[in-house]
Amino acid sequence: MTTSIPSVPASRAGILIRVDWRYCIAFYFVVMFYTSAHELVHHFFARAVCGSWGTKTFNSFHTTCEGSFGSYMSTLAGPIYTFACMYLGWWLLASARSTPFRRQLGFAIIFAQLPLQRITGPLLGFNDELYVTAHFFGNSAATRWLTFAAILAICLPPLVGAFRAIQNRWRFTWFLFYLCLFPALIWGPVFMGLEYLLLTHHVLDGQIIGIAHLFILNEIITVIGYYATRRWLLVPARSRETPSTKAIATNPSSV
Repeated sequence: MTTSIPSVPASRAGILIRVDWRYCIAFYFVVMFYTSAHELVHHFFARAVCGSWGTKTFNSFHTTCEGSFGSYMSTLAGPIYTFACMYLGWWLLASARSTPFRRQLGFAIIFAQLPLQRITGPLLGFNDELYVTAHFFGNSAATRWLTFAAILAICLPPLVGAFRAIQNRWRFTWFLFYLCLFPALIWGPVFMGLEYLLLTHHVLDGQIIGIAHLFILNEIITVIGYYATRRWLLVPARSRETPSTKAIATNPSSV
């Protein structure tokens, strides 16, 4: 008899990556949206615990109670938010109720948190987590390695979920591309350029509640861009076929 085209179970919980110019724009806005939010969490948490506004740029913030317990907790608030977003992305990716769009968005959210930077930061001598642990436990090799191990343990489940969700051929290559290169390639130059303009050339460096006008302008553009383009992350239906399902569809066999 003639067989029907079989369903592919992975398609219900996985994604097929297709990178074009529209996808790149959408992914850029996802990364910028969540990295900017990370910085704003620092800033607003510091206001709550210190009682007054500090200052911030695109890549740093300063509280009005530097050296206090609250100041260190405001430093830790950013990574906590970032880890929560990774798990939100994993839930969107893995939930049985997720639509194809929500799975694509969840996948993008996981890597928009720049997990490789978070994981390797302590070994390279920087990042929020090490700043806090080094203060309380000393800036020793043991502290750096234990901080690294803790971040790795937190990040690993969503990263494994993202890896398993990839349906493309060369799954491991695609995973490394997103982990090591794609966010930095798409978002990094803009981010560094904005920080350079603000700190070196003082472009729009006036402040509202301690936040530079340039940051606020970029945030407005980012929020609009995020909601306007995020559906471009969805792979068109015509590109969702795997090689195996496409072959079956074009050449059904008789059993």
